[in-house]
Amino acid sequence: MIERELCDRLQVSRTSVREALRRLEAERLVQIIPNKGPVVRRLSTKEFLDLWDIRTTIECLAARRFALHGSDAQILALEKCIHAMDQALVNEDEHRIRVAKNDFFECFMMGSGNFALPDLLRQLNAQLSFMWASSLRVPGRPTASIKDLMALLETIKARNPEAANAAVILYNERAKIIALARLAELESEPAKTPTRSKRRVQSSAET
Repeated sequence: MIERELCDRLQVSRTSVREALRRLEAERLVQIIPNKGPVVRRLSTKEFLDLWDIRTTIECLAARRFALHGSDAQILALEKCIHAMDQALVNEDEHRIRVAKNDFFECFMMGSGNFALPDLLRQLNAQLSFMWASSLRVPGRPTASIKDLMALLETIKARNPEAANAAVILYNERAKIIALARLAELESEPAKTPTRSKRRVQSSAET
């Protein structure tokens, strides 16, 4: 990703691109390499585990609060999200699976009744997004994931905060194994750095 190329592709000003890149860098989603440009930032294993612990803690809190305070309408919305995920899986529609999973976590966080939790989880999931793509390609994992989420739903329906907490921990522990395996693969690959195209060299000479 080169700044000028991003401007041309997105049809926006350099100021807008620079502001967006600064925000992504502040959120630790990209890394700006001097004289080369921005690249997607890779997490170390320790960084991943630290973020995962926080994510699990937030989801456990949300699950307990949802079981205690969530409305029947919110529970129904959560169930619809899981069914949408299941249908997308049957249709082998990866895009719809992602959309439905995002919708699920939005409903899940909103059901907690804590206004701060949705934003916190969005920020964490943005940094852990590589995990979602990798888990979809593990044989049997998407189906197992839906079963885990259905189990969580049942604990919320039963208004059992302790069981909901345990269901979140189990789901996250299983997902963490997949994510760590993918992270190990990424760490074994050489990091990609942006290259300057001929067009970029010419444009630089013109400015």
